[in-house]
Amino acid sequence: MQLLPNIYLLDGFAYAQHANFYLIHSEQGNVIVDAGTVSADLERAEQHLSRWGISLEQVDCLLLTHSHYDHVGNAAVLRERGATVIAGPGDAEGIVLADWRTAPYAAGFRVSACPVDRVVHDGDVIDACGFRFEVIHAPGHTDGSVIYQFRHAGQIIWFVGDVLMINNTHFEPELGWQGGEDFDKATYLQSLRRLAELPVDCILAGHYFPYLSQGQRLVGRAYVKALVEWR
Repeated sequence: MQLLPNIYLLDGFAYAQHANFYLIHSEQGNVIVDAGTVSADLERAEQHLSRWGISLEQVDCLLLTHSHYDHVGNAAVLRERGATVIAGPGDAEGIVLADWRTAPYAAGFRVSACPVDRVVHDGDVIDACGFRFEVIHAPGHTDGSVIYQFRHAGQIIWFVGDVLMINNTHFEPELGWQGGEDFDKATYLQSLRRLAELPVDCILAGHYFPYLSQGQRLVGRAYVKALVEWR
């Protein structure tokens, strides 16, 4: 499913599946954000992309928003296809070890361990396939949750993982799963407060619907929701 110029939803809500993951495509190569859960997710993604004549046989860069199993399940496979794997602080170690930070207790299985080629921190810049991504560290859902900010087609686009999402037709925000061992409400609130002050147009989350305009309003509502429910 093409969402914006050069940006595709590989699998997830539009295909009645749990976790979203995305492709940013250019003639220079393919960047993927998150990796789905199991091999069937990747197989579906390849089928979907074939409609646009795009192949995932070569993946140049894999940007992981956080370490939970439903976002890193195919990371090792994509790295074998040539992807440089990038993740945030702390979560990167969890991906390398496939340890508790991948939440195997929730999955009922362990994902494959995957080397991480670069650990990124707040303010870092990633240049890949002719695109530039800016890293925003947004801990709380996990210690190493990061947002990849992408300025493209006149818009500021955020790939947010599970920092926030929309799961209803009223376009009200939903906050990330609270079952992770490193989930921290106070830290999450601080992240949302900071994010609410930043400009953003499009928010592409790890689950549910894309939000393609007025993204800053959504972030502000997420912060208010967290204040009301968690304080």
